Amino acid sequence: MQNGRLRDMIPCGDEKQVKKIYLQQAPQLIAFARKFVDNFTAEDIVHDVFLKFYHQNSEKFNENGIKAYLFRMVRNACLDYLEHLKVEETYVSRIQAELKIEELRWYDLNEDILFNEKINAVYDEIERLPPQCKRIFIKAYLEEEKHARIAKDLNISVRTVETQVYKSLKIIRDNLMPLLLSIFFVLL
Repeated sequence: MQNGRLRDMIPCGDEKQVKKIYLQQAPQLIAFARKFVDNFTAEDIVHDVFLKFYHQNSEKFNENGIKAYLFRMVRNACLDYLEHLKVEETYVSRIQAELKIEELRWYDLNEDILFNEKINAVYDEIERLPPQCKRIFIKAYLEEEKHARIAKDLNISVRTVETQVYKSLKIIRDNLMPLLLSIFFVLL
């Protein structure tokens, strides 16, 4: 259909005329919109344009005709959609970045504090161990000596070293359990 004949088909709420124009122009308008937006959005934009077109008066159309008017409406709707998307993505990206920064700040501060508390609590418990347990535990875990070497240095049996290490770990674990549980519940 030629542009001149389209100009004569001003809808003014005439459903049949709009449907006829839609069937003729929608495929081209959707193809045009797809150059700028995804397929589903292109179809939505064209449908919205035709809804607006259906409700407009004939006085709104200039001499370039309905086809040019529809293309301009689709172009503007695509532009509006992309501008809105840009603003929305900028806002969402900015908010996400701010949340991640706050999370990292909180994480760093709290993790450092909690880590230091845990380490200090472990060292405090090591200091409270009975002297023999403390000496063996320090050699085994902090100085990383083998049990046989500790036994030889202290002139005791390997089995005694193992028993003392086990006893030390049990004392530390039993005394630290309330602290570890409280830290665990704070993190929840």
